[in-house]
Amino acid sequence: MNINCCMVSYSYYKTDHRIIKYAESLVKIGYNVDVFCLKMANDNHRREQVNGVNVFYVQSRKYNENNILSYFIKILSFFIIGSVFLFLRHLKYHYRIIHIHNVPDFLIFMAFMPKLFRVKLILDIHDILPEFYCQKFQKEFSSNLVRLLLMIENLSVHFADHIIVANDIWNKKIQTRTKSPPHKFTTILNYPEKELLVKRLQKQNKSNFTIIYPGTLSYLHGVDIAVKAMSLVKKTIPIAQLLIYHRSGNEDYYNWIKELIDIYSLETNVQLINPVPYQQLNQIYQDVDIGVVPKRCGIFSSEAFSTKIFDFMASKIPIIASRTKVEEYYFDDSLIMFFKSEDHEDLARCIIELYYDKKKRTSLVTHADQYIRKNTWIRKKETYNIIINKLINK
Repeated sequence: MNINCCMVSYSYYKTDHRIIKYAESLVKIGYNVDVFCLKMANDNHRREQVNGVNVFYVQSRKYNENNILSYFIKILSFFIIGSVFLFLRHLKYHYRIIHIHNVPDFLIFMAFMPKLFRVKLILDIHDILPEFYCQKFQKEFSSNLVRLLLMIENLSVHFADHIIVANDIWNKKIQTRTKSPPHKFTTILNYPEKELLVKRLQKQNKSNFTIIYPGTLSYLHGVDIAVKAMSLVKKTIPIAQLLIYHRSGNEDYYNWIKELIDIYSLETNVQLINPVPYQQLNQIYQDVDIGVVPKRCGIFSSEAFSTKIFDFMASKIPIIASRTKVEEYYFDDSLIMFFKSEDHEDLARCIIELYYDKKKRTSLVTHADQYIRKNTWIRKKETYNIIINKLINK
């Protein structure tokens, strides 16, 4: 008997590797999997099959929301259209599991009608919303908006049959403030996919020293801190280059980064590069000397786990990261070289130190490699399969 499952996410499926891993793991054990998501600009069709997963594009999105209202309107449109399509699809194919990925939390209610038919629901909390909006929109935690988000979080958690949370700090926090039983929650980090059996190529006589940041270009992610650090690094290491493979979420911030590059005359030391497919990025990592995670502190970002760290470990790249609560929860100084959060001078010091200290770089890579071999998706995906089996057999 075929088991039909569905996933819903207000994101681009082809670039959301967390969801891809969930979906493809179910396909590999014989489930039929549908995904309802956003359409990328270069997608000209409404649906397609990707590695056995049926992907349905509910609507497009221009990634430029600078205020809460514009973001909410697009989310509401996705919610309404997706809810109707989800229910009609369920009437035909009878889903057993619907796995909803936040943000936002209330997307779980897109499955309100299927739940009446005893479909089991998973709410996957990638980001914790009240803290995110506090930091992004500079709101007090006691504000009316945050109270509303806390109420939605509470209702969403209790409506779902099981909750997956992106890290242990958030898991404990959500359990406490929603007064929910621990057995309803599971922490699953965004573990890397590969098994790390390929030896990293050693480049000889390199003409540059390469630092990489791949990810979102935003104030919370602290890319400006890395750029300012390069203004100091280049004085000691003229061949140093910072490669920023970015997705720009804010035009004003992107323009500010370009302005900083001009102000500090970093045209040869900092490159802004369009994002590339995940597989191509893995190839680029082969020629990289340091991976940097320069995110800021804050009520949200201090607890938001950066999956770039796992990717760097998997690619045997020594890591320099901002010293924040969640990184210190999972890692120590043998795995990562920490710098004082939001201190570009300390970041520059770390880069220069690793440049001259090859033994330190080797030590960081060796310890990180031992850690990541125990924490790949291949080793951890059984946790997800157990959740699915328990819900189906209830």
